[in-house]
Amino acid sequence: MNNDIETIKLNYGQSSRDIIASGIGLRNKGKMYHCPNVYEHNNGDKNPSMSWDPNALQFYCFGCNMKIDIYGYYRNHLNYSHQEVVRELLGTTDHKSTTMQVNRDVFAQELGNIRPITPECVDYIKLRGLTEETISKFILMSCRGEIAFPYYKFETIVGYKLRKPIKDPPKPKLTSLTGSKPYLFNAQNVVIGTELIICEGEFDCMCIDQCGYSNVVSVGAGANSMAALLEQSKEFLNSFEVLIIVSDNDESGSNMDKTFIDMFGEKAKLIDKRLYAKNDINEEYVLFGKEKIIKLVESARFKIEGRRDLDNDPYRGLTSLTGRYIPTGLNSIDDAINDLAPGCVTLIAGRSNGGKTTLTKQIMANAIDKGNKVYLMSGEGNTEKLINEIYQCVIGRNNGYYDIIKVNKKYHKEPKIEILEALKRWHKGKFTLFNKGESKLKTIDQLFKMVEVEVKVNKFDLIVIDNLMSILSVQSAEKLEAQADFLQRCHNLADLYHTHIILVLHPNKTYKKGDDMDFEQISGSADISNKADNIISVIREYDPVEISAGVSGKICVLKNRYYSDIVKCFVHFEEETGLLLEIDDKANAALAYKFHWDKHLIEKECPWDVKE
Repeated sequence: MNNDIETIKLNYGQSSRDIIASGIGLRNKGKMYHCPNVYEHNNGDKNPSMSWDPNALQFYCFGCNMKIDIYGYYRNHLNYSHQEVVRELLGTTDHKSTTMQVNRDVFAQELGNIRPITPECVDYIKLRGLTEETISKFILMSCRGEIAFPYYKFETIVGYKLRKPIKDPPKPKLTSLTGSKPYLFNAQNVVIGTELIICEGEFDCMCIDQCGYSNVVSVGAGANSMAALLEQSKEFLNSFEVLIIVSDNDESGSNMDKTFIDMFGEKAKLIDKRLYAKNDINEEYVLFGKEKIIKLVESARFKIEGRRDLDNDPYRGLTSLTGRYIPTGLNSIDDAINDLAPGCVTLIAGRSNGGKTTLTKQIMANAIDKGNKVYLMSGEGNTEKLINEIYQCVIGRNNGYYDIIKVNKKYHKEPKIEILEALKRWHKGKFTLFNKGESKLKTIDQLFKMVEVEVKVNKFDLIVIDNLMSILSVQSAEKLEAQADFLQRCHNLADLYHTHIILVLHPNKTYKKGDDMDFEQISGSADISNKADNIISVIREYDPVEISAGVSGKICVLKNRYYSDIVKCFVHFEEETGLLLEIDDKANAALAYKFHWDKHLIEKECPWDVKE
């Protein structure tokens, strides 16, 4: 790559000086030029500090160290990609014949159609909640009666986006002035520093600025061009410590979130979209004013700092807590812990084959049935078998819903095709499964970052990690510390994004099967128990007398951080469904589950009675 660039520089030689100077309008004072780096020269480089270096074939600024050669002129100032620049300039010395320059010349001609903004455009912009001061600050213009939004790189105008000044313009809502190479809207007014706010549209950008956040840009790009734009602006964006992503409350906004997280990782901080009443910042501003925009932006800032200033963010009351409360489906447990609360972590502990995975399966099924989004990270086992077992929990006892199939020597229940279609409709958009054994992700950090992305982007209400020991691929000497660290990270994630996380654990070697469990007997250090909000144990019954009476085990709340109830309920394992059913002492009967998957059945496609 460097050889190509050097070849291009040598081909153009000293002629590069005039091409660059005229192309970006460098103003000179004798032999010195005013540097165009607006990010470093807030006074417009009043005393010019840039000169032409005939040996290096580049302009060089002695104040900010900016260098501009013929390659950088097209790449960094006119916003062309590396591939475009090399393809166009390599092997030629006539820049005027290149597509890039022809495109630039057409754009220069089109700039003749840019006029001062019309009263009609101003009136429409005011309807969007923006002031004349904001219109002036963002240098909004008009072109053939449309609003013209200017795009700069440094001091060079590289494009205009155009929009009709009406509420619902025909699609596409925004077009580009011919020859434009749009960059980040408002980039020229940004100060390089700690944080940068990035939103989707020009109106959103101006709203956020009007609310006091001047370090803000918008991407102004569709999904197809987002990755290319970010690649072009990566060096600029990497100059900030934090990127606050204020995307829309829709699918394109989620895609934007994921793109930024994929490219910038922890640097990208997302707002809490549960605060949205509408779909974008401008709508929120028009309806609810400045305070709502501040609240949305600050929801991401909180995730950066982890602190709360009660003077600026006073007590809002318990009813202001966001997120969804998810019942386990076991009445005694739910009454004790007030359901699985958003922002909390629950440990479920039990021996192998003791019922803990059974319990988590029915909790997930119950959560999905109540409309929650569930994410399961499994460290072991076959995923098809797991899905089959969850489906059996949900379908119930009607054998007419199943085909019996033989797998080697064993017979299994397989939901009929029509039933599977109904189940798919039942959990559509609400169930995602990850199996570590089938993944290339191996380290704790990799796995946690994946969970974090899923929570941030896809807004899962319940995360289940089954089980922690098989998820953590570390040496035994490191496992206690790794477990505690992983649990703390889960706790922080649950708190910040108002989700609930369940971790499944084994007891340690001091626990004997069938005995009641104490939380000190959970595998791991004391930090594990201290960091959890709830601890629930699942204990299998081994006494023949109890088993003959229908008692298969018991589920106990060992720790309940926010309520004092420490309860125990006896359960019956129902083989037909694979569910643990709570035994009602008064009725001396098991309390059956009822899932509502069957409302997704299409009766005319089912040759049997579809009602249980």
